[in-house]
Amino acid sequence: MANHVRDDHKLPAAADLPDPRSTLTRTNWTALHHAYGPATDAPEILVGLLDADQGARTRALDNLYGILHHQGTIYEATVPTAQCVAAILPDPRTALSVDKTHRSFPGCMRADLLAWLGSVADAVTDAVDEVGQRLGFPLADHPPAVATREMRPLLF
Repeated sequence: MANHVRDDHKLPAAADLPDPRSTLTRTNWTALHHAYGPATDAPEILVGLLDADQGARTRALDNLYGILHHQGTIYEATVPTAQCVAAILPDPRTALSVDKTHRSFPGCMRADLLAWLGSVADAVTDAVDEVGQRLGFPLADHPPAVATREMRPLLF
C-alpha cells in the first residue's frame, strides 16, 4: 500500500517559504509596525540572527522577542519576520550558540527560533480567538493575526 500525499493535498514544505533574502529586501519595512513603531530595524535584527559574533546573535534573538513579538503580540512586521525565521532554520549558523539565561531553551539558537515560531503560531489559535471574541477583539479584526493564521501551516 503506497503511502503518499495526493498532488492536490500537498503539505507545505520549507521549500515553499519565501527566500529570506527576498523577504528582507522586498518587504516595505517602513510601512510595517512592531512594538515600538515602524519596523525599519527589522532587517538588521534578522541579519543579526546569522552574525558570526555570539553577542550580536544574542541581541538579535532578544529583539526578536522584545520588539517583533513583544509580550506575545502579533504585529504587522511579525508576519514577514516569521517567514524569514522559518526560512533560515536550515542554515547551519542557526546551530551556533547564543548567550543563555535561566529562561532560555538549552542548546543552539535554533531551539530558541523554533520556540519563537511556536509562540507566534500559538498567538492565533482557535482558543485565543475564542477568548478574543468574548472580549470583543476577534482575531479576524486584526489583519496581522489573519495573515499569521494563514501562514501557520507553512510554519509548521
